[in-house]
Amino acid sequence: MSSKYTVCGVCSYQHINKPSVVWCSECDEGLCEECKVHHTASKATRDHSIVLRSVYHNLPSIILEITQTCPKHEEKYVIFCKKHDIPCCSRCVVETHNDCKDLNAINDVIKNVKSSSAFLEMEQVLKELSENLQRVRKDREVNTESLRENITNIKKEVQHTRVLINNHLDKIQESLMKELFSAKENENKKISNLISSIQEKEKEITEFRTTLDKIKQHASDLQTFLALKHIQQDVRSNEQFLESLIKDEKIKHVSISLRNETSVENLFTTMKKMGTIVLETKSRDATLTNRKHQQAQILMPATPVPTIDDIKLTLRQTVKTIGTYISCCFLLPDGRMIFSCCTSGHISVLKSDGTLDFTLRTEQRTSHIFFIEESQKLVVTSGNAYCIQMIDMKTRITEKSIDVGLRNYGIAHKDGKLIYNGYYDGLNVVNLDNNSVSQLVKVSLSKYASIAIWSDNLYFINNDDSVTCCDIQGTLKWKLGPVAVLKTARGITVDTFGRVYVSGYTTSNVVVISPDGKVHKLLLSEKDGLEHPQAVCFDRTNNQLLIANHRNDAFIYDVSK
Repeated sequence: MSSKYTVCGVCSYQHINKPSVVWCSECDEGLCEECKVHHTASKATRDHSIVLRSVYHNLPSIILEITQTCPKHEEKYVIFCKKHDIPCCSRCVVETHNDCKDLNAINDVIKNVKSSSAFLEMEQVLKELSENLQRVRKDREVNTESLRENITNIKKEVQHTRVLINNHLDKIQESLMKELFSAKENENKKISNLISSIQEKEKEITEFRTTLDKIKQHASDLQTFLALKHIQQDVRSNEQFLESLIKDEKIKHVSISLRNETSVENLFTTMKKMGTIVLETKSRDATLTNRKHQQAQILMPATPVPTIDDIKLTLRQTVKTIGTYISCCFLLPDGRMIFSCCTSGHISVLKSDGTLDFTLRTEQRTSHIFFIEESQKLVVTSGNAYCIQMIDMKTRITEKSIDVGLRNYGIAHKDGKLIYNGYYDGLNVVNLDNNSVSQLVKVSLSKYASIAIWSDNLYFINNDDSVTCCDIQGTLKWKLGPVAVLKTARGITVDTFGRVYVSGYTTSNVVVISPDGKVHKLLLSEKDGLEHPQAVCFDRTNNQLLIANHRNDAFIYDVSK
């Protein structure tokens, strides 16, 4: 780590070598413990935001590399030129921006920048870009799987076609063989009958020849003459028989051959393949979110975010909860709801239609819950049992049990750390890497109350029902109350624009507070069905607000600007 970060800048200027413990981004230097005290008390620097050195050094390199002074004159930026869209030091203004009319003090430009429309818009753009990329990736994965199915189906179809062709050819072959054998049998029968007739004639001729031999040896001339006449008639008859065979073409050679049908010949010339592979494209199945195109926002005095007066609530659903004392609730992006019941010690997960999905029972009491979407873990506090549990929502098994040695109620998670309400022990942090516990803010908090986190801000309810906002390092940003309209505050949550929703258990209402903590108003009351509302949760993905009475009913509202 560079000595710039590890050494106290004030001491180093005095040639004293002391390690820094915090970093001031506005002064752009580290401070030791002693200088930190003077820095916090000094009128010129008491409003500066300081962070632990280790926390600052863990910022992305792109942030650490940003210089807060003019590289040309090495002076601090004091002016922002809207025309050139750049920050300027005082010498830059004199040298190159004298003719620029739209110059603003840099402090006015950066005021509330983290809650500006430009910052919120960038968060939304990055979120939607990530979601769209995930949708496209999943759509392409589905397409890859469908191509596999297409190939399998085509293979089956080709095989089926081949079987049909083979069966058809087998039938044609069988018919042709029958015809062949029938023709052979018919010709064989004709030839066989003819051979029989010829054999009879051959027998007669043989007998005639024998008779002539005997006549020649023993008969008288008269006998020979008369017998010869008789034999001549029979021989003539045989000659006529032979002539008829020639005349009737009965002794022509018969052969059997095969003449291919034209369709068969065409089959080999025209049928080059069994089919054609066709690639078709259609509109993608993945639905992408497409925010209305907005011009690039220059970080000038921030465009105001929607106010608490812009909030419009539409009741979407009323849900029947399970248990007699609902201490906390959580609304998942897929529409499911999680409720923890303090008295029965169980956690119920309801489907989007309000029916029970499943129930979880923990080893200790169940006070408050927080769902970590990235790891699909449910964090459960236990009130007086000094234990925080982490449950794998996929396996529904308690994966880890952390003994914090303190009472614990409201819980939130950010960057691998659990922040929880420790009642009189204040706001505490659990590092999940080593389960170490440290105090973030020493303050007396409201028992049974939730805490909330949004961007780099933490929100909690004090023991006197006042509401406090601090940064992630515990530095106070604003504090509201106590106010008469809010008594026994229990639930707290924050929407996409930094507006804070708090439920009043005794007053049976929900109050909304502006992002700067200066304005508040009554949002919902008993006439809306609230009866000792214990828990609230805002789903920033779907812009929905879940409110749970301590028993019986919970309500889901669609929230629009």
